[in-house]
Amino acid sequence: MRRNKLNKSQTSRQLGIDYKTVLKYWDMTPDEYANKLKSSGSRSRKSDKYKDFSLELLRKYPDITAAQIYDRIKEETRCNDLDVKERAFRNYISSLREEYEIKKPEHFRQYEALADPPLGHQAQVDMGEIILETITGKHKKIYAFGMVLSNSRYKFIYWIDHPWTTADFVEAHIKAFTYFGGRPKEIVYDQDKVLAVSENYGDIIYTAGFESYHDAIGFDIYLCRGADPESKGRIENVIKYAKHGFAEHRIFEDIDSFNKDCLAWLERTGNQKVHETTKKIPAEVFTLEKEYLKPVSEYSFIKSVNESIDYQVRKDNVVLYKSNRYRVPKGTYSKGKKVHIIPDGNEISIVDTLTGEVYATHPLCTGKGELIGTSSHEDRDMSQSVKDLDASVKELLAT
Repeated sequence: MRRNKLNKSQTSRQLGIDYKTVLKYWDMTPDEYANKLKSSGSRSRKSDKYKDFSLELLRKYPDITAAQIYDRIKEETRCNDLDVKERAFRNYISSLREEYEIKKPEHFRQYEALADPPLGHQAQVDMGEIILETITGKHKKIYAFGMVLSNSRYKFIYWIDHPWTTADFVEAHIKAFTYFGGRPKEIVYDQDKVLAVSENYGDIIYTAGFESYHDAIGFDIYLCRGADPESKGRIENVIKYAKHGFAEHRIFEDIDSFNKDCLAWLERTGNQKVHETTKKIPAEVFTLEKEYLKPVSEYSFIKSVNESIDYQVRKDNVVLYKSNRYRVPKGTYSKGKKVHIIPDGNEISIVDTLTGEVYATHPLCTGKGELIGTSSHEDRDMSQSVKDLDASVKELLAT
């Protein structure tokens, strides 16, 4: 820093250390520093091999936790069992913070203890978001869906790179139930806009897409207010854990690899560490809880996601789907008419949401801006009308 013409104050800010510490070492020669280390009686520790990597993270991210650094070392070394115990490493990081005066910001939040529900009875769901640096140096906001089984504390996290829609919300449930191998009896939610559109004298009005999915799967719903630790403190802790234990300080490349890395983190750390409250390993308790989960059929998964989204029939009797227009028979349109789109291989079927009537089946178009299907005018057989008109004209000319 000194060779780069920075002054003491700039060096203090750049390194994140106290100004007095900078003064202590500012005029010290390398020989004097070596003698100081020797006289201090410092000894080599197992964790010293990770010192440079740990200090780099601590200086760049002062709020990073020892557990997060420990996990990142596992990831970098591709070794799940380090030769340093996590408890000893935690003490080592504390000594580094003290030695280099890297203070950690503290945040506090109060929770009330609740009794755990029975095995397989309840899961809690919440969503969060975080802004990460990308490989191009820019920043991008990504969005998290979290579900945790309330008894075992077994967790599932799913990320997307755009704001939530009802279709995304339904897909996240499908992935969570696939990950767990079934569903609980009850799920606790916030009154989020992708789930519930309004509350009318105590009656919750769900979005059409989520209502269709819920009817197909059949779990109970408990809605609570946002940021309510008494009702869903478990999942709020999970979202915070996923954001700060996994996502924070990572470089974002693409959403698929990010989700893949997150699942690996869940298997390696998120569901393997002893839970601070239960003093049990979630993965081990889950081996018991999964026996109490209710199976969800493959038909329910596929049918519900395809039919969970309503599409509007337009006045010109077309349905807009993935940037293309698909025809339905003339006369299908009426005010408020809704249909489902059901993909089947290289074809789609357009089905009435209420009666199940199939209005049309078309080949799936992979382009954009295309009009698919033939109009009623193109389908009409005009040959007989032309013959009748020809005969009439000849009869009139003959007279």
